[in-house]
Amino acid sequence: MPKMDLIFVSSGRHPETEALIRKATDSRFAHAALAIDINGHRWIVEAVRPAVRFSFPDLFDHATELQTISVEISEEQRQAVSAKALCLVGKAYGVDDCLIGGVNDVLGEKAALLLDRFLNDDESFNCSGLQTILVREAFPGYMEGVNASTVTPEAARQYAMEYFRET
Repeated sequence: MPKMDLIFVSSGRHPETEALIRKATDSRFAHAALAIDINGHRWIVEAVRPAVRFSFPDLFDHATELQTISVEISEEQRQAVSAKALCLVGKAYGVDDCLIGGVNDVLGEKAALLLDRFLNDDESFNCSGLQTILVREAFPGYMEGVNASTVTPEAARQYAMEYFRET
């Protein structure tokens, strides 16, 4: 049976940026990604500067912090997630989305949604927002009612642990 891996990580490659994200979100993790088989190969799909990209599966082998939540999915779900990932590769990484996620964690959803109206162009993605969108392709009710651009890596991790424990 196919599986997808929700990845939560601090790679250690960008210590200052990661420290800022971890501190703002009170987390050990600064980044979120998703691993899935696409066209017969395992890939990590992630949103980083400058754009959404595919990375090799060993990308986080030397990470300072790593948690993976593996989820069994059907072939139909795998195809849906893969197709969405292929459509999003090359789309811009959104620093604005990261800021919106941080505001959500610090000031709450109302403030984040207000900031989202001014900053977000819906054509860019942060790491955990991308992960959320891809997971929704397999599980349409995942984070239902939550604007993906407001999701931080820690919020995504906590939600995934709860959601997939129950399913």
